[in-house]
Amino acid sequence: MHGAEKVPAVNASASRDSSGAVHISFVNLDPARRISVRANLPGVGFKTVQGQILTSARFTDINTFDDPNKVKPAVFNGAKKDGSDVVVELPAMSVVVLELK
Repeated sequence: MHGAEKVPAVNASASRDSSGAVHISFVNLDPARRISVRANLPGVGFKTVQGQILTSARFTDINTFDDPNKVKPAVFNGAKKDGSDVVVELPAMSVVVLELK
C-alpha cells in the first residue's frame, strides 16, 4: 500500500516449455520487505529448482547506454523444493525466475 493506493506486492506467472520444465516468474513490488511464497504444485513432478534474480540497489534504477549493467541477472539461491511445493524468499524490489525440472 502506498498512500491510498493498493497494489498487490507479489505477482506471478508460470509456463511449461516443450521439454517439460516449468518456469515460474515472481515479482516483488514491495521496496522494503522480503516476502515468503509457498506454491503448491501437485502433478508437476519436479526434482530440482534453479533460479535467477533481477534486482538493483534502488527501486528506480534503469539500464542506460552509459550504464548498461546497473540492473542485471544473477544466480538466485532463495528457492527450494518442499514435497510438491516450491518455497521462495523474494527479496524486496526483485524479479525472480525459477526453473523446475
